[in-house]
Amino acid sequence: MTEDTFSTRLKGVLDAKRIMLKQVAEALSVSPSAVHKWTRGGEIEYERLLALARFIGVNWLWLRYGEQAIADLEASSATDPHIKELRQKHLAEIMENEARMKFAQEVSGIVTWEWNVLTDALNYSSNDEHLFGRHIRNMDDFWACVHPDDMARLREVLQRSLSAQEMHEWEFRVVVDDDTRWISSRATLVRDIEQRPVKMIGVSLDITERRRAEAALRQNEALLAKAQQIAHLGGWYWNIQTDDCSWTDEAYRIFGWAPQAFKVTMERYLASIVEEDRERIQEAIRTAIVDRQPYRVEYAIALPDGSRREIREEGEVSFDENGRALTMIGASQDITGQKLAELAYRESEERFRAIFEQAAVGIAHIGLDGRWLRANRKLCDILGYDNDALAEHTFQELTVADDLDQNLALLDSLLAGRIDTYTLEKRFVRKNGDIVWTKVTTSLSRHPATGKPAHLITIVEETGARAG
Repeated sequence: MTEDTFSTRLKGVLDAKRIMLKQVAEALSVSPSAVHKWTRGGEIEYERLLALARFIGVNWLWLRYGEQAIADLEASSATDPHIKELRQKHLAEIMENEARMKFAQEVSGIVTWEWNVLTDALNYSSNDEHLFGRHIRNMDDFWACVHPDDMARLREVLQRSLSAQEMHEWEFRVVVDDDTRWISSRATLVRDIEQRPVKMIGVSLDITERRRAEAALRQNEALLAKAQQIAHLGGWYWNIQTDDCSWTDEAYRIFGWAPQAFKVTMERYLASIVEEDRERIQEAIRTAIVDRQPYRVEYAIALPDGSRREIREEGEVSFDENGRALTMIGASQDITGQKLAELAYRESEERFRAIFEQAAVGIAHIGLDGRWLRANRKLCDILGYDNDALAEHTFQELTVADDLDQNLALLDSLLAGRIDTYTLEKRFVRKNGDIVWTKVTTSLSRHPATGKPAHLITIVEETGARAG
């Protein structure tokens, strides 16, 4: 027995009247594939149905609903002609609502469904293929789409939802070809007069892109948190109008607090700053808000355990169209290690300077071109120049000509890497013209990052009497 549906009635008329799909498509200004879809059970909009019925010369009501609909309409309107008009108007409204629903579903991607919990019958809207990659005709079709890892959990969720009084919502994955999609379903349970579950009505939506965006956001947040932790850099937000503060986990750690253990307030923040810096920081904040000056400060804080940390902080204030300060967003960085390194470097420099200046032999830094860069007091005494005057000369200019060739040959070997250091006896010409015999030892200082030659380190010992 042939099924009596819109598609079978349409195909029957087209076959009987020898009307081609291409002719229908041209008459209704649609694609032939759209007409083909109608002949295979696809939905048709109300306006298109009327146009189709006119083109093929049939009653639109019969084409859409069949002989029984016509019979019912005629039977119900036999006694009153006005009923027929009302019934036709009602059917037209139904068709129009169906068309609107179909359009809304296509645009939004929402799939509607109804599950009869007594018979296990399942009825999905016609656009379910876009969601599941196939039409869902029964529960077996549905379970065949569900990702294996989500199946047990989803069965439990559905069972729990049968006893729920409120709207129920769940998310799960389906497998479409080689692709995995995330689906969000929301449903409500319909009960009979005795409050027994009868059916579940719901909607489903593809949320794959949202899920991917959430996963990417979580990954970015994790990367940001790790970067902040490595750099000892914490971010913060301050609503100036409400005095509400929001800090990242690393900002809490920098100040010695457990992340998100309490709500940070400006009062608590300022109290953590050491007393000698607190007024200066308050003034910097005021200047940033009132005078719109850049907020860049360094200060010290006292941790709960009594230790001390050095902080570098920058922030930016946002204003509304009336110039009122709204928020301040910024970052705090723990620079304690940097400050300690700077202090150690200064102390090391001071020790080196003391040794350099007080040494019993002459010490100099000489550029690769031979220019004197820096000389200690002893070397200035040997050569008779002060540092400024010596910087105007090269060692070549102050070396006796007969001793220069040997010196330059050794220097070439040093720069070429063939030797690490060299020592020779040579004569210098002092500022007053006297000649002084010396023992000179030279090594090469290289750049710590590139390894390239930076300058020469030379030690000069006076070995003979100065001759006129």
